[in-house]
Amino acid sequence: MRNESALIARVCHDLITPFNAINLGLEAFDMSRDESLLNSIRESVDKANSLMKFMRELYSERSETFCYSSFSLKQLISDFLKFHSSSFELESDMENIANVAGKIIMYMAVVAKEIMPFGGSVFTKIDDELGEITTRCSGKSISAPEMSFFGELNHKNIIRHGLVALLKESEFKLTVYQEGSDVIFRKKMAA
Repeated sequence: MRNESALIARVCHDLITPFNAINLGLEAFDMSRDESLLNSIRESVDKANSLMKFMRELYSERSETFCYSSFSLKQLISDFLKFHSSSFELESDMENIANVAGKIIMYMAVVAKEIMPFGGSVFTKIDDELGEITTRCSGKSISAPEMSFFGELNHKNIIRHGLVALLKESEFKLTVYQEGSDVIFRKKMAA
């Protein structure tokens, strides 16, 4: 029950801001009929929509045989990160990405958003031959996060716990290190 509560609190926390912006914008637009306000409302609607799509996909239950198309996964994550002043690139020789790998990449996008408070860029490369997924985060004021099962499970670190649990279940080993203003996450299948 505690894990579910932390997860629900996390999702609600991420959804409150765009929905409040929409509500306040509609109230202000009703009074002023200002077109720039209408554009701000549209932006908030787009942000809320991309966030809802991303969270729905991140927490959806899929069969082990399900695959994401490289294009749709890249678009989903790009749409999510663009509202956090971050860009996303995905390099893969595969047209379809296995469910587990897709979920790992989505979790990494949320971790990247959290460790880059002023935005930046996220580059993920899948090397199928090596059984490796590497994510490089570049941004201002970035630092490598603590990635372990230890610590209190709350709405602030539920994503990290979810990522570590998924990596453990799927037999990936995680290495996190920092090179200057880049943080690199290397996920490798156990040999």
